[in-house]
Amino acid sequence: MTNHTSGSTLLVRGLLLSSLVFFIGCGGSSNSESDDASDAADVLPDGMILAFLNANSAAYIAYDTTTEESVDLNERASGSSDSAVQNMLISDTATIGFFLHWPDFRVIDEEENLDMKYLLMRPGYAYQSGAEIDGDQFTQLVHLHDDELAAHSADEYVSPEVGSTQEAELTRLNESVTAQADLVTEISEALDAEGETLCRAFIDPYLAFEHEHEEEEADADASDDEDHEHGELVHYALTQSGRMYFYEEHEEELESMQAFVVLDAISSISDCSHTTIGRVNDEGVLVFVPDTQMLYFVDAHGGDFHQHSTWDLTEILPEGFQADMMAVVNEGGDHDHDDEDDHDHEDEDDHEDEDDHDHEDEEEE
Repeated sequence: MTNHTSGSTLLVRGLLLSSLVFFIGCGGSSNSESDDASDAADVLPDGMILAFLNANSAAYIAYDTTTEESVDLNERASGSSDSAVQNMLISDTATIGFFLHWPDFRVIDEEENLDMKYLLMRPGYAYQSGAEIDGDQFTQLVHLHDDELAAHSADEYVSPEVGSTQEAELTRLNESVTAQADLVTEISEALDAEGETLCRAFIDPYLAFEHEHEEEEADADASDDEDHEHGELVHYALTQSGRMYFYEEHEEELESMQAFVVLDAISSISDCSHTTIGRVNDEGVLVFVPDTQMLYFVDAHGGDFHQHSTWDLTEILPEGFQADMMAVVNEGGDHDHDDEDDHDHEDEDDHEDEDDHDHEDEEEE
């Protein structure tokens, strides 16, 4: 495996080893301007599976944004003869802590792969501490098996044999956990100047992968002046007050990219360990805050980052379901701005270039 280096070495290494509300225009305002609610299921970006869990009842639902269907994961696990599906079962609420996302980088048949996984951590593990994880700190490790969620039991990772697959997985996992802790420290220091407290930190693991390889190629051929086309490696920060800040690294220090964005209906977040930031595409992220039972799509399509859309979970999940936490699996697809241009943008000519950019992104992925 290549030894990766970057301006934020530990961070990138760990990542690599790691009703809808429309807004008039998608161009640059950091303030949300809500329009009338629409059918969320028709426009929630494709390519993601969202797993929702209720900590008090252990109700466990997965929603597929492509098929627009939800499935009861406990019911599916109970009725399956596949042990990997059976491992998805959650029946003991005393074992429920929070979801920990893991971008797992590995080399398979000399090809580099990045798989999005998550763990259900047990209570007591400090969610941003970077403390080492073994089989005693979690109950299940979830990944995609074909197109459906499956899991490994934590029992497989208790005292793994030297040289085993499980030992190698724990090594990669803990490198990612360490990198995430470094990211938390880095962003927390930047937020001190704003008088804000960090709730959740995130960088896009796919873009981190691209940036890392660009630096490797530049090191290998210093004469190569070719420009590499990819998005900025944005450092996203969700604060306890419900603000989103956006930073970019310059000379190993974080600099603010723009004004912060205020997420709707949040005055204070009660449990930051249950919040989620997940990738949608190169230009935006999906944010879940259990206090509001809402999803927030924050992107920079056509300008500065802004709250582009919101979803009420009642629009996509079974009636009466209360989500305490959410996990995101898969990389997410490009958001379809074409439909939005037809309905919300009066000046179609101004957006032709943006649509072309979207199609170029699809071809690259």
